[in-house]
Amino acid sequence: MTLDYNIFLEVAVIPLDIVLCTYLIIRYKNPTKVNLAFRRFAFFITVADIIDVATAIVTSARGRIPNPVHYFFNITDSVFAALSGFAFIYYVYAYVEMEGPEHKRRSITNLILLDIDLILLLTNPLTGWVFTYDSNGNYIHQFLFIPVAYGFPILFFIIGSVYLLGHREKYKRSQVVMLVAALIITSTLFLLQMLFFDDVLITFFIASIGMLVVFLSLETPDYVELVQTLTELHETRAREAAAQAKARLSQEVMLALSKAVDAKDHYTKGHSERVAGYAREIARRLGKPENEQEEIYSMGLLHDVGKIGVQEELLNKKGGLTKEEFDIIKSHTTTGWEILKTITEIPGLSTGARWHHERFDGTGYPDGLSGKAIPEEARIICLADCYDAMTSKRSYSYPRAQGDVKAEIIRCSGTQFDPDIAKVLVEMIDADKDYQLRELQRELEETASDSQNTVFT
Repeated sequence: MTLDYNIFLEVAVIPLDIVLCTYLIIRYKNPTKVNLAFRRFAFFITVADIIDVATAIVTSARGRIPNPVHYFFNITDSVFAALSGFAFIYYVYAYVEMEGPEHKRRSITNLILLDIDLILLLTNPLTGWVFTYDSNGNYIHQFLFIPVAYGFPILFFIIGSVYLLGHREKYKRSQVVMLVAALIITSTLFLLQMLFFDDVLITFFIASIGMLVVFLSLETPDYVELVQTLTELHETRAREAAAQAKARLSQEVMLALSKAVDAKDHYTKGHSERVAGYAREIARRLGKPENEQEEIYSMGLLHDVGKIGVQEELLNKKGGLTKEEFDIIKSHTTTGWEILKTITEIPGLSTGARWHHERFDGTGYPDGLSGKAIPEEARIICLADCYDAMTSKRSYSYPRAQGDVKAEIIRCSGTQFDPDIAKVLVEMIDADKDYQLRELQRELEETASDSQNTVFT
């Protein structure tokens, strides 16, 4: 039998294709997304090369083989040509890590193009729009032959190539030059075959050589592993930088808000920061992990945020409060809770604001919780808040000596304070040998006799 086509170039690269596919299967034991995409691309090229050669042989034996067999081989040949181009697109997408809306939009477009190509090919035995056979089994090109048999595979390779070159920053300069040269040579030879040498099978010879060029320049296992490692390192650093920036911004915003609240009360400058610091140290001594220590610090910063809704004159009033005035003061707990409960970054942020005035014996506000029913963070902040109130000048009191503060904490342990947490704060006081009151020692000495009874609000 005399062949109508020169098949020797494509026959020559079939062993090369098979060896490469076998190597990829053996070498890539734990393949990445890029490796899987390249392996799929290599598989389609190999199968398409084999089918193209088989189709040329079947077509040459036209008088001895029924037309349905001819249709099957030629349609299958064109289908795998399209799938090879389609697989190349997704290899490029995998290599440049395209994600998100762009990936979805491009995928839908590419799938629509592939579906159109497959529909035209699979319905060709009925429509005869792409190719037909006469009664002697002669292969006849119809008006859609070039657009379908050549156009779609070329289009897919162009889409992948354009996207690849548009993201050339992912590659070394030498690789870009090599890929551009390979694409130009491949496209030129492909056009020459399509227009002038359609009896020479060169399409998948060129595709196989191009696949080998891609493998040697981009897909060597060591290089892919290096690129993957560098990409993951870059992404990790970017995520860490974003997380740190977000954490700094959140901390700065909370600190600014706490200072704005403290500024309303002439006597509580720095109060929220100090309470937050005390609370964090208590949490540390209780053995809390670092992330929980930071969370309770944030709760301490904003425990009084509800005072934003309290009149400044009332916060700075000297002398006793009426019942109505005290009810307004107490409302800062629920107001703070309403403000903070919508913040999802720190889910428990509102805990300290609502319950830091609850008492261990159940006589606190706003909900009259007692014992362990009070969230632990609120029990810690309650003690830190009262400690700072006793050691700072207020509109209703003067700072007390460290020994008096310690005695008061012990006295209120089990009634106002959680005894386990109170024990930790007492240990902190005992360890603070060089403690210095934040208010003037002179003021303490002048008013010591007036500061024996402390009111906590």
